[in-house]
Amino acid sequence: MSARRGRVIVPLRPGSDGDVSHRPTGQTYRQLNPPTLYLEKIGMQWMNDRNEALPGISYALERLPAGYTLWERPRQKEPSHFDKYLYGHPGHTPFDSPNRFFAHFKYLMENGGNNIGCPCTVCNAKGGTVPSLRASQGSQKHSVNREFGTSTRKATAPQYKGRPKLVTPGMDSSRIDEEGTPDVYRNLIDKLQKHGTLDEAITEPLSMDWRAEQEILPETFKELQVNPQWLPRRGDIVLYVRELPADVEICRDNKTGEFKLLDISTRSWRSQIWWEAGLVGQTPAEETDIEDLVGEPAKQKLKNISYSGVRVEPIPYPNSTDKSLSKRHRYVPINHTRPFIFWKDLCGHIPEEMWHPTIKNALTAMSSFSLMGKYHFRGTWPEAQIYCRGIYIGSEMIVVGDTVRLIPKSSAASTSSSCTDILTIKSIRLKLTNLNIANSNDYDEGRPYNSSVQIFGTAYTSDASRSSEGWPLPEKLHKREPWRYPLHPPDKEMQVPFSRILGRLFESDAMTLWFPPLTPSSDMSPRLEPPNLSQGLEGLLEARNFSRENDRRITDMLGANWFWGDSRAEALDLRTVNGLEISKFDDERDPKEWRKYIKAQEGQMMAGVGEERDLSSVQRSLRGFAAPPVPIASHARQQDASLPFRKQSEGLHISGSGTDSSMEMTSANSRPGTGNGSRSDTESGVASNSQPGTASRKRAKVIDLSSDEEDEILQHTNIVVEKDGEKEGRKKTRVMVVID
Repeated sequence: MSARRGRVIVPLRPGSDGDVSHRPTGQTYRQLNPPTLYLEKIGMQWMNDRNEALPGISYALERLPAGYTLWERPRQKEPSHFDKYLYGHPGHTPFDSPNRFFAHFKYLMENGGNNIGCPCTVCNAKGGTVPSLRASQGSQKHSVNREFGTSTRKATAPQYKGRPKLVTPGMDSSRIDEEGTPDVYRNLIDKLQKHGTLDEAITEPLSMDWRAEQEILPETFKELQVNPQWLPRRGDIVLYVRELPADVEICRDNKTGEFKLLDISTRSWRSQIWWEAGLVGQTPAEETDIEDLVGEPAKQKLKNISYSGVRVEPIPYPNSTDKSLSKRHRYVPINHTRPFIFWKDLCGHIPEEMWHPTIKNALTAMSSFSLMGKYHFRGTWPEAQIYCRGIYIGSEMIVVGDTVRLIPKSSAASTSSSCTDILTIKSIRLKLTNLNIANSNDYDEGRPYNSSVQIFGTAYTSDASRSSEGWPLPEKLHKREPWRYPLHPPDKEMQVPFSRILGRLFESDAMTLWFPPLTPSSDMSPRLEPPNLSQGLEGLLEARNFSRENDRRITDMLGANWFWGDSRAEALDLRTVNGLEISKFDDERDPKEWRKYIKAQEGQMMAGVGEERDLSSVQRSLRGFAAPPVPIASHARQQDASLPFRKQSEGLHISGSGTDSSMEMTSANSRPGTGNGSRSDTESGVASNSQPGTASRKRAKVIDLSSDEEDEILQHTNIVVEKDGEKEGRKKTRVMVVID
């Protein structure tokens, strides 16, 4: 060490993981040289940690590790204040304070510059989220190996005392989201922590959104399994042309490779194509075939374009509150559309200033994704997996069973590589890790658990040198396809991150019609060639980079590369779909009222039907519960149109008074007055359950369990059944409710 200007200069040990290419891209950044703040604070912390600091002496590093530089920028809301960030981490995530960097710095110094196993928050950040520093100080005591930076705390599930919960995670209101609906995923994590292992289906009976999905998604996925992959799907982003004159088609100029409008009658080129980007809200209701892809539809289909075509809504700008573009929807034939992933092939020759605004709007949202159809939770503490049926990545919907193209690993920094691999998806999983060191509150600034989306399936390649033998091709592929070489043994699956998905593998005939060969065959007959796996690769990588630089939802989050939306609408920042307000923008959305109706229905299901039923069965466990649809009467819809009614189920009936919220719920196979949850309150306008000739008895005190506190009350309620007399029918069973 050397003393200089009243300070002791601390030399560095050899080794660094710094990446000189990691630098800020914004124009508001200014480099600080020398980085005095970090040199002084890190030097002092390091000497104190080594127990070598002397009283009254200040210490400073001689320099930062190679590859690291310090930058500052003015704070947006307070320009006079400058925020400082240290760049150079190989994961391209900057450090925002010396305290956060010290753990990484110390690990580098003690391991010769190797960061494998580094415990710092930046090295352990996933999904663009850097854990909070204060969350690393957990309430549970554990030791840390100073040499390797690893924790010795055992990741075992603690043993809990007390009575077990009698409600499913989807009905447990001890953890709720911002709308008051049970947070089923946090409840499942808590249950996993309690039991150590867990394997159960995900149900959300108190969520109307989940109930609606159960009626829509199964049929949707069933259709997708039989439909060709080139057919547009609901939620896809496509390029489309609003109007095409008669006898005009979209064709490729063999001389230039550009796509233009061709007049079929005169065989001459027309004006430029005016592409727009839009969201597919509805798919064709009529059967479609490959001839509809590029050719002019039959006249009969043109007359019913709302059935044979697709409904497309222009994409609004994600960074703006003005969503009026969504209202300019259009029904267009399928031959007016193209997958948005080919935007550069179709629009690359058009000057950028002539693009329709929706094209850049769509490009801004290309680094967004959202999961759909979460149906199963499985885990062993402290890790878990949530199985999903589909995922939206950028412009496309990807579901289990699809065959997709994979981006080559080398394409992360270059677009010169070509695609050679495909993957037939078997499962889509959201993986949760480090649950044991994460904060149990998902809504504070504490350390979150790490999450990543992984795609599992069977992989094939066109490179024979990378193949494993003995694995047959799936039904959607053919032996003549070039990618007939398996990438793994038959008993294995390939796992890739969702970011490596290029897009669906469109069928050969569709790709040939969209991108006909520039050199036709000698006999001028159409040639059906295998699709180019790299078609659209350059455009996709460029679109994702554009999104990361322009989507404020990404740029405003430190170190983020993707925006993760809870739904497709949130991922694209939409307020309306198919002309209807969605989610929080729906003024008639009232989750609390919905839960009241659902709980009333569940009360009927638990109470049972018929006088012969043994009431002790009310105490049965709810773990096998399956959510039924919510029955709504037609006349109730007319009386109060503001309530969130759903389609009426067969055999069930609900009636209610226009001035009272109380309801009567009866079954077509039961009689009034039996244990079916019906109410005999004459003041509410509901018919009495008393039989003719019997005196009306005074009602006992009623406890209303329709509020959100019902679950807590039910957990501490015992039902004791007593019978007066031995003869059937002389007196009704008496039920005493005891609340401990």
